[in-house]
Amino acid sequence: MKKILAISFILIDILLAFSQETEKKHPILSDRFMFNTSIYSSLQSIKLRVDSSDSNPIIDFNKSFNLNNNEILFSFNFKWRYGKKWSLSSDYFSLKNGNEWQLEREINWGDVTFKTGSNVRVRVGLDMYRVFVGRTLSKGLKHEFGIGMGVHIPYIWAFIEGDAYVNEEKFIFENKSVSVIVPLPNLGFWYYYSPTPKWGFTANIDWFSLSYKNFSSKVMNIGPGVHYQVFKHFGVGLSYRYFKFTASIDRKYWNGKYNMIFQGPLFSISGNF
Repeated sequence: MKKILAISFILIDILLAFSQETEKKHPILSDRFMFNTSIYSSLQSIKLRVDSSDSNPIIDFNKSFNLNNNEILFSFNFKWRYGKKWSLSSDYFSLKNGNEWQLEREINWGDVTFKTGSNVRVRVGLDMYRVFVGRTLSKGLKHEFGIGMGVHIPYIWAFIEGDAYVNEEKFIFENKSVSVIVPLPNLGFWYYYSPTPKWGFTANIDWFSLSYKNFSSKVMNIGPGVHYQVFKHFGVGLSYRYFKFTASIDRKYWNGKYNMIFQGPLFSISGNF
């Protein structure tokens, strides 16, 4: 009888422990604060145009200046659940690329023309910020689905320097630079699924298109991923990010167009509490 009671108590303890384990949620579904620091191996496509005239075609910087198409970028993400159904998140990543190159074809950059065979130095940079407010629509022990609104804020700058013709008359050494900040609103969705407290699968989609007077823009951001919780407050993740944004702008310092695409795997280290 004593053995039966002892075995019964052991079985009850095991069932209670298992029950408590299954009731635990992955931190992506439950914790108030989440931080991610990521290494992003990104294939890049960078196309810019200064001067909205159709006579100046958009310049493919990767091909025209032999830029490195695949670079390691660093990004940062923070998410704060500030209510039962509300959250605030922010993202940041930065790019700097450049080269010195002998032109294989003529480049028109605003009122400056760099002739074929000219030796030029080129640099292009991007600082991308994203702020997003989300609301959870459906939530359970193993899943979460939500929707929200946000804004991408890219700061883009570029310059080309070398011997060039200005207004097709003067042949001088020229450094022609441009920069612009263009906020791009977006609508976003996310879905998280966690079959166990250790494993979590995520999918995020941001998209928006806007045209107004002399301005138009589009943004698309897609990111499926998988996360593993190593310890209570520490995890790792692997995801794939496809990010594209375009804009046609008419501003004092940049009258033209840009088209940028970044895509590739992203490895992240996360902290949560």
